[in-house]
Amino acid sequence: MKKSLLIVDDSKSIRDAVRSALNDAGLFTEIIEAENGVKAIDILLKNKIDFIISDVIMPGVDGYKLISTIKNQEKYQNLPVIMLTGQKDSVDKIKGLELLMLESMNKKLEKMAITDELTGLYNRRYFFMRFEPEFERCKRFKQSLICILIDIDHFKKVNDTYGHQVGDVVLKKLAKILMDNQRTYDIFARIGGEEFIGSLCNINSKDAYSLAERLRKKVEGFNFSEEENKTLHATISIGIGIYPHPDITIAGIDDIIKIADDALYKAKNGGRNKTVIG
Repeated sequence: MKKSLLIVDDSKSIRDAVRSALNDAGLFTEIIEAENGVKAIDILLKNKIDFIISDVIMPGVDGYKLISTIKNQEKYQNLPVIMLTGQKDSVDKIKGLELLMLESMNKKLEKMAITDELTGLYNRRYFFMRFEPEFERCKRFKQSLICILIDIDHFKKVNDTYGHQVGDVVLKKLAKILMDNQRTYDIFARIGGEEFIGSLCNINSKDAYSLAERLRKKVEGFNFSEEENKTLHATISIGIGIYPHPDITIAGIDDIIKIADDALYKAKNGGRNKTVIG
């Protein structure tokens, strides 16, 4: 995705140093420069800018006036801004900027490491990293723990009929439904293909079934098409594993996932678009 940066500083050496510091980071596909606030405003009116790095002290329109002016425009109300303040020495400024950008990059890398790139949900690795200690915590404090497995019914048919781009849209919109309907401490992740997994703590099987059914019905009634006056519907099958289980000894997360997986198989084998508790 194209991201543009505007550097505003009356010193060319500082603008060059900022550009040089950011080129290697690869965070922006376009970097534009302005030597003063007036020029910056003109650029902002004519271009779409995603990020600003601005000096505070400049002749005419200083950094504060620049930011207050552009923030009055609706499209720039949430524009991220870094202000270069304090020392006028370019080395000091760039050191401070590099620290800011390093922190930003570290946060971005941390997020990438735990997030499924397509859907924005957590990825498989992060889910299991969280699910095991969650199980041990619930075991220790004698709390219930639910594992939900979700599979999109006949997803291959969606890809074969409409193409993989439409399939990706279905995956992303389903992920959004999961995110919008999860509780604060629930964890949902995409664990591969069209399969998703969820961890719900301190909830009984009846309430977990009700939550799963709400998700299933929301998906069933949702229009996944992005084309006007067209509809695309999909359904999901859900398997639920519960801990503690009345009939099965659960020693670890593999056991509870196996119960959920068996329940998912029954849901799909029983006609799909169903929720089954294992």
